[in-house]
Amino acid sequence: MTESTKSHSFVEHMGLWIGVISAAITTAMTVWNVYTKNQIDKKEEDLKQLEITLKSRSTGVEESKERVERYKWVLSLLPSLIDQDQTKRNFTVSLVRLALTKEEGEQLFAGLQLSTNPELREAGQRGFESLENQELNRLVLQMNALAADERKEAVARLEKNYSTSPLAISLTLERYQLDRIRSLSPSGVINGIYFLASTDSQAWTPQYKKSAEQLIYRLRATGTGPQTGEALNKLEKLVNSLNWPE
Repeated sequence: MTESTKSHSFVEHMGLWIGVISAAITTAMTVWNVYTKNQIDKKEEDLKQLEITLKSRSTGVEESKERVERYKWVLSLLPSLIDQDQTKRNFTVSLVRLALTKEEGEQLFAGLQLSTNPELREAGQRGFESLENQELNRLVLQMNALAADERKEAVARLEKNYSTSPLAISLTLERYQLDRIRSLSPSGVINGIYFLASTDSQAWTPQYKKSAEQLIYRLRATGTGPQTGEALNKLEKLVNSLNWPE
């Protein structure tokens, strides 16, 4: 083999090795870059999560401060619950109810009912009644909600929990007064009638019966669809069964 041939072979081998080494370096760099990018992305994601956590904790601290301030304010109102002025006591109960969530209000009023002070026990009872009336009024209004699921839920809960409640009957009948019935959708009209028809006859009064009779008459006079007609028939059956001793 001549010197020229050896030199040419050496150059070829060197070129081959350089190509292999270059490819290996390129592959290694690619792997490294991918690894580095993944690590950077992971660090950025960790930083974002840390930021979210810190914001959440900050929000929690602010909410705790707000709760403490509300509790302090409610505590300052408690002496007014035993004031000699009945109007002032009732007003204070309303303020306390507005300042607390439903769960917080229930806990406070339950505690007041265990007090040895008769005025505080009375305030606890009034507070519970106020919370109950608030929920009842919400359900009566919800029978006219836009979403069908909300309307059905309201009727179901009213029938389950308030079928013996005179106040529930009264609030529902009020929705059919001439100045308010226009705000009811067809579904709202039907839902209220079905609820009234499902109530306990013992919860009715002569005045409620008279209001229901007027309601049935007015709706039939304006013309009703099959569903409303069926609901009115059920309500009329209940109303006709109501009798009181002279």
